[in-house]
This record gives sequence, structure tokens and C-alpha cells, in this order.
Amino acid sequence: PNPTTATTTTFDRSKAINTGENASDDVSCKLRNIREAPFPKQENWFDYFPRSIQPTDAIILAGAGATSTLHRDPFEWTGTSFCLEGTKIWRFVIPPLEEEGGGGVSVVDEAFGSYRLDSIAWEEDEEGDSVVLSAGWQSDMTLFESIRDRFPTAFEWATMEENDQEAFLHMMEEVGTSVTSICPSAEALDALIAICDNRGKEASIIGSSTEKKILFQTAIQQPGDLLIIPAHCWHQTYAPVPSIAVASQRCSANIDGANVVRHVLDMAALSNHDKPVPHALRHSTFEEGIGKKIVSDLFNHLSMI
Repeated sequence: PNPTTATTTTFDRSKAINTGENASDDVSCKLRNIREAPFPKQENWFDYFPRSIQPTDAIILAGAGATSTLHRDPFEWTGTSFCLEGTKIWRFVIPPLEEEGGGGVSVVDEAFGSYRLDSIAWEEDEEGDSVVLSAGWQSDMTLFESIRDRFPTAFEWATMEENDQEAFLHMMEEVGTSVTSICPSAEALDALIAICDNRGKEASIIGSSTEKKILFQTAIQQPGDLLIIPAHCWHQTYAPVPSIAVASQRCSANIDGANVVRHVLDMAALSNHDKPVPHALRHSTFEEGIGKKIVSDLFNHLSMI
């Protein structure tokens, strides 16, 4: 069976059916509190972006057998996924560490044959031009090309979960980590091995008798789980059962600030906008509490190019 025949549907909350202003605000507030819990007293710089281009939450509806694309996120932000219903298998490819000579995320980009997808553009001018602010990275390879014979159906998974939660989780972990239960495509497997070899010592664990390569990291996400997706981390999901999740993103000063500012400036430069960048925007790190000013400086700069 080929899991890629199923589909994943995404809804922007701004286009969702409004069930009442108060109810909508209440749900939005609760979701915000949940996703912000791991980041106490930290700004989200996206709150200071012009409202028309603020990244928004999205509801991800996945049918049984659905996969996402293999990608890493635009803006180089920190992503979050809050699972409301069902179970998802996530596979993450962590980039080799640059400080250990591993080449960083560019090694993964190249191995996966990545290409860029523009995501947000800003302020179209009178001539019909606009400044592209962000672009993600995507690959046509897949970490979930086929599943083994006698793989449990969605109904069988649900029955197992109801009867024996421990056995259910054990089998989910088993199939999620196995390249024979849910198989990557041949070219993706070759790419994973090449990325692994680039890592050197950090890429291996000691088995009972031989070294085993760590090709990817796996997470099993269930209802109530908030998954944090670091910047530069390639990932793909598979839904063995139907699931509903809310995808969000954030930009913290000390975690993502420099990444996001640099990403926007690099995208503007690709659009042949090469006006000198103000010194305030060229820092490699930012401190908490100055996000509103930095974002204001960034968009003032963009408005003049």
C-alpha cells in the first residue's frame, strides 16, 4: 500500500466557519496559552508583524494513511503542533552540527534535492511588484513511501488502543522507527545515509554487536501532545489513523529572532533589493524585550527598498 495516495487538508483559521465571536475568541485564547506554555515570558515577534502577513494558525485534518510533504519551514521559525485527536508519526532529520564540521542544514537541503517555495510576500507596489519575505524548503522525496503487508488498519489501531494502550504505543513506536515497517523511498534512504555519514561520530549508537546508524528521529504524537519543531529541522508526518491538529509558529528573541530577521533580509536581497541593512538588524543574537522595535526597524527598512 502507498500512503501518499491519502491527502492532508489544511484550513487557515481566518477562512474557517465562524461559530460565534465569543466562542472563537475563547478557543483561540486557550490554544494560545497551550502553545505558549513552553516559552514563559518570551515575546513572539510575529505578534508585531503587520496583521496582513502575520503567520496564522492552521487546522490540519489528516485521513488514515495521509502524509505531509518532506520539508523544513519558512522564516526559519520554531513551529508547534498541538494534537486534538488521533495519532501521528513524525520523522525528523536533524542537521549535522556545523561546529563539529558537519556542514549544517545545507547538507540536508542538498541531499534531499530541496527547492524553495515562497510563502509570504509584502506590500505590492504600484507596478505590481512585491517583496517576498519568506520561503520554505521542500523535497519530492518521502520518508513514508510504502508500508509492510498486514500493517494494521485504522480500525485495528483504534481497537488496540482501546483494549491495551501500552501495546498500542509500543507498536506505534516500533513501526515509526523502522525503515522496513514504513519504508522511505530508495532515494530518500540514500540521502539519509549520506546525511548520517556526514555527521560522523554523532550519527551512531552502539548496538549489541555492531554500530547502527541513526537515520532520523521519531516522535509519536497523541491527543494533548504539544510538539515543538526546531528551526532547520526537516520533517514529515504519517497518519496511521485520522487525526486533527493545530499548527502554529513563533519567533522568540534568543531562539529565532536572528534567524527570522536574516531570512527576511536574505529573501529581500534575492529580489534584487540590496539597500544597506541597518546595524540594528545585523546582530547574531537579540535580547528579550526589544522585539517590537526590531520588527519596526525591519519593516521600515523593507518599506524603503
